[in-house]
Amino acid sequence: MFDGPIRLRRRRAIRAGRRSGRWRLPLAGGILALIIGAACWAPLAPRTLAPSVVVDPSLSEAAPPPALAQTAGVVPPAVAVIAATPTVAPTTVPTPAVIPTLTPGGLALLAAIKSDRTAQWVKNHTETALRSGPNDSSVVFTMLPQWSTLKQTDSRPDWLLVDYAGDGDTRLPGPGWVKASDVGGIDPPTVWLSSIRPASLWSTADSTAKPIVQLPTSTLMELSGPVEMQGTRVHVRLPGDGRQVPPTEGWVDGDRLGRVRTPAPGDLPWAYPEDLRADVRINVPYRSQLDGSDYASANCGPTVLGMALESFGVNLAPTDLRGQVLNTEALDPTDDDAGSFIWALAQVAQSEGVPTHGLYETDGSGFHHWSLDEIRASLHQGQPVIVQVVYRGLPGREDSGYYGDHYIVITGLMGQDFLYNDPIGGNSAHESPGWDRIIAPSQLDRAMHASDTNYAYTAFSLGKN
Repeated sequence: MFDGPIRLRRRRAIRAGRRSGRWRLPLAGGILALIIGAACWAPLAPRTLAPSVVVDPSLSEAAPPPALAQTAGVVPPAVAVIAATPTVAPTTVPTPAVIPTLTPGGLALLAAIKSDRTAQWVKNHTETALRSGPNDSSVVFTMLPQWSTLKQTDSRPDWLLVDYAGDGDTRLPGPGWVKASDVGGIDPPTVWLSSIRPASLWSTADSTAKPIVQLPTSTLMELSGPVEMQGTRVHVRLPGDGRQVPPTEGWVDGDRLGRVRTPAPGDLPWAYPEDLRADVRINVPYRSQLDGSDYASANCGPTVLGMALESFGVNLAPTDLRGQVLNTEALDPTDDDAGSFIWALAQVAQSEGVPTHGLYETDGSGFHHWSLDEIRASLHQGQPVIVQVVYRGLPGREDSGYYGDHYIVITGLMGQDFLYNDPIGGNSAHESPGWDRIIAPSQLDRAMHASDTNYAYTAFSLGKN
């Protein structure tokens, strides 16, 4: 009586299982299809967007794109980043000047300069003997003239061991002993140098230096402070050579230099070293009329004109210039004694394409009388001025036996004073160089006033405009 309900429950369970079985298969198949479909269509699913980046395989893959770099003080949002480096525009890096390594000769030069600048130096205040030993019985090498400059290297009681540089004549350089009572201490002397091969004058001692001017062989210069040496270069100032090299200062490589004797005062231009700081200085290449020609004593005009023309790039031989000037004056160009008129000089300059200014009054009434202020104004415009003066009116010429006129070219200003080139100067005239001479305003005024009456205060400037 109890198995009826049990059998009924079993039949119901069997029927329910059959009904649920009919749905399980489609459900399992659907789930499987979803899984397979997800795997197949996954590449088409949307992803987090990243910035578009061009990959340059030649660049490092480790560097992040600069667009994603963190700016100071700002935290960027979280962004998916592709490990790639953007193409970067090339950056031009200036090539520094290379400072050469010193050769043994250059190193020896710098060491010798340092030694001289730190040594004790003395001068003898009376003629004294240079001896082989520190006693009166030693051999006398030579008698040193008063005021000889000596480098002290050692000492004994009452005696000093010194190096003597010689006098360039009969007294040879070398070491020796002098009595300490005959000498007194002095500051280290100036070190003079010369270029032993073509060199550059540099603006600084390091690799940022720029060239100032090219120095030909045998260019004279002196060591200059306050910093005299740095690295492989030495700081120098130059009196110039009157032509290619103006008075200037800068740095020179030690391998390009050699030691030379201190020049005599007469070997240097009058205005040096003040002319390094001239208010105006026009580089007018120097020429001497004392060139050994038969007409040398009568050629100041063409020589001065040649200097002025060359400053404008017109370089004519002295013979050609003299011939042009004398032809302009309707004189025989072979006349060795003929002088020059200032109007002829101006005409030749203009025939060579260099305009002249101020020779005549604007109304055509005659020669213009120049004032010193007009000369200054022309110089400030870069125009050299050729001036007619009386020879004895120039500095150092007061006792000359020549009473006639002369030509000079005014080239610059130093305060109120004037710089000028004189075609008579240098070794041929037994004088200091003829360039960068200096004349006071009162002297120039007197020299212009005292020239030939018809040409007093006569001058002209040269310029391209």
